[in-house]
Formats: sequence, C-alpha cells, structure tokens
Amino acid sequence: MSRDCVERTGHRWIPVAMLAAVLVIGGCTTEVDGDPTAAPVTAVSPNNSTQSSDLRERSVTPADFPAGYSATEVTGGQLGALLGDTAGVAAGGTVDPPTCAPRQLPSDSGDAIAFVATGTGANAGALSAVTVLVDTPLAELKAALERCPTYTTDTEGAKATVTTTVLPSSPAQSDESLAFRRVTSSGAMTQTMTALVGQNDGIRVYVTYVASGQRPPDGMALDQLYTAALSRSRG
Repeated sequence: MSRDCVERTGHRWIPVAMLAAVLVIGGCTTEVDGDPTAAPVTAVSPNNSTQSSDLRERSVTPADFPAGYSATEVTGGQLGALLGDTAGVAAGGTVDPPTCAPRQLPSDSGDAIAFVATGTGANAGALSAVTVLVDTPLAELKAALERCPTYTTDTEGAKATVTTTVLPSSPAQSDESLAFRRVTSSGAMTQTMTALVGQNDGIRVYVTYVASGQRPPDGMALDQLYTAALSRSRG
C-alpha cells in the first residue's frame, strides 16, 4: 500500500491506499510457496460497445450521495490509487502468492469516475462510488476472490495482509451483482471495506464503505448509494 497517496474529504484525511480493505471472518492465513510478484499493470480493457464519452452520464454525482455525506470527485493520480485499492493492490505492488495478484482496473479519466465522501462524527467511515468500463464478467471477479481469500502485498516497503470474504449479493436490478468484505492489516493498523458491486452492459459499479478496525458499515447509506449507482449505470 502506498502511504503517500491520500484523498481529502470533508475535514479528515482518508488514506486512499487503505480503501482496499477487508473484514476477516474466520481469518486464517496460510503459508505459501514461491516468490511474490508485481501486480499486473495491464488494466481491464473497456467494452468496445460502450463509449467512454457517456460514462459520466451513467455515473452517480455528489447529489446522489446520502444525507450527511459530502462527496468529492477523485482525479489524477489519486484516481489510479483508488482503483488499485479497489482491485486489491496498488499497481506495481508485489503479491504473495503470485497467482493471487488482482487484475487492475482502467484508471484513465475516460474509463473510470469515482467519488469519495466521509460521514459525520469522529468515527465516521468513507463512502465511495466507482463507475468503470470493463470487458469481463463479474463472475470472474467473484471466482478470483473465492480462489484467494488471503494474500499479502508489499508496495514500496509497506506490507499488508489482505483477507476477503464473499457475501450474499444485495438485491438489485443488474445483470450481475456481488458483495464482499476485505480487511487489510498493516502493522497495528486495520481497516475494513464492505463492497457492493454490480455490472450492466460493460459498466461496473463499486460502492464501498471503509471504516477503521472492523466496525460495521453504514448499511443504509451503502444500500442507498448502491441503488442509485446501479440505476445510473443502466442509462
């Protein structure tokens, strides 16, 4: 995880690299053979049938965020960092075992749009919505998460253990849907990300909630934003 890249939202600094987090359920880590390898830098290619120019029309806006969450768009290098965290490891980071290296998402501004907001209160988490063009089915992502429930990462010397649990999908009107939790532990720091993912016509949306430790998400806000994101993605 990169310790340098951060996204300012509201009055708090949210480490973008920790937006790829995870809830350990049953949490067992096993030793693996082989050397760690760098995460693939080749991004998921956008669906040729979907034009990048209309992606913004099929993305949420700050107005779609629930009350109490003031959203800011993530741009430039911070967008790439956020998408790396959403995928499960920063681009260029090493992964052990090598076969668990997550596939990166496209981070060009025409291929992905993201917004992040923090809730009110001292212990509020970060709520985000990512809309991205893909050309692979969501079932492939689910299979990858189930195949590698635990792996380790090393990005510029920052080491972390990542554990993912696939959850029952949230009821939604989409061609495909998926839900999961990740807990990322690095030294004494742990963060939990709960993610609701849906895909329609080559457009995938990730709506996530990140909290320190293993606190539960703001479920109402998560569901509300996810419903809005899916509705937008259908065009």
